[in-house]
Amino acid sequence: MQGDPIKMAVLPVPPFAVPSWVRPVPSLGGSNVLVGSFARFDMVDVVQVTAGGHIACRMDVDRLLETADDRNTAARIIDNLTQLRYPFAGITMGAPKIMGILNVTPDSFSDGGKHYGPAMAVAAGRAMIADGARIIDVGGESTRPGATPVTRNQELARVLPPISSLKKLGAVLSVDTQHAEVMDRAAARGATIINDVAGLRGEGALETAARTGCYVVIMHMQGMPLTMQDSPKYGFAPVEIYAFLEERINAAIAAGIPREKISIDPGFGFGKAVYHNLQLVNWLAMLHGLGVPILFGASRKSTIAKLSSCEKTDQRLPGSLGLAMAAARQGAQMLRVHDVVETAQALAVECALIGGIK
Repeated sequence: MQGDPIKMAVLPVPPFAVPSWVRPVPSLGGSNVLVGSFARFDMVDVVQVTAGGHIACRMDVDRLLETADDRNTAARIIDNLTQLRYPFAGITMGAPKIMGILNVTPDSFSDGGKHYGPAMAVAAGRAMIADGARIIDVGGESTRPGATPVTRNQELARVLPPISSLKKLGAVLSVDTQHAEVMDRAAARGATIINDVAGLRGEGALETAARTGCYVVIMHMQGMPLTMQDSPKYGFAPVEIYAFLEERINAAIAAGIPREKISIDPGFGFGKAVYHNLQLVNWLAMLHGLGVPILFGASRKSTIAKLSSCEKTDQRLPGSLGLAMAAARQGAQMLRVHDVVETAQALAVECALIGGIK
């Protein structure tokens, strides 16, 4: 189910009649810097709920601050949209950084089996670092649509050896897991980031993540991998994703995880139809209102093939680059990708083009 498209208001609507959301509209040469990146904006869309769905009113930042019912809230949101984020796992959050995907599984949707053995995994991680990845994300359980869970022992046997070996190379390591025991053991071996597709909703996940002191990536997923693509339903997907992530950020903070150690992933392709994914990309910048870094991952996903010519997973590089650069133009601080060297080249050109416009 697509959900209703958002309507643009002809006349201004009063902003910050709760609830409201604000999307910066990226523009070349804008006067406001988006979260300390090379992206800029002048105008914002103020989104509100009405009896007929969602409506947006476009205005400049000065008008927003002048007309807001709650000017303190308006100022806080603009601050969230413009202020440079704290370093994440020791990595500065200005220009976008690349997270290399290292799946050590036999059944991941794109590279299942390719890095299954520890030696192959370490070699692949080493190559990603040389190609420009600042973070290596090690995953031992496939989260592709229809995937079935594995035992904790299986997952641990897959992720711990490459984490231990790559840590010796000085890499910043992330463990892609939903499970508290795997989080705990991986952190002890050297992972400094926990990347959880379930948004730290699993048994003991919040408490374990807080205890390890790791940085966390909280992702949105509607449903679970086994069934998430059966029939995803939203009203207006970006707002519902925002609300979910806001709740999970608050839950993480309440559990003892500092805001400075939290980032979010809107979950492109996780419980979302093509239409929802496109909405998500077009409205990605709105999520900066949450005040934490954004990780974006659309690499090789099936939406690319559905929009194009049904290409196989290893033939989706052009579409992957297009989506990654769209996210970069909206200030996403981290890009999770399979093709590191190609993304690094595209990103260098994108940064030079956009950053050179004053």
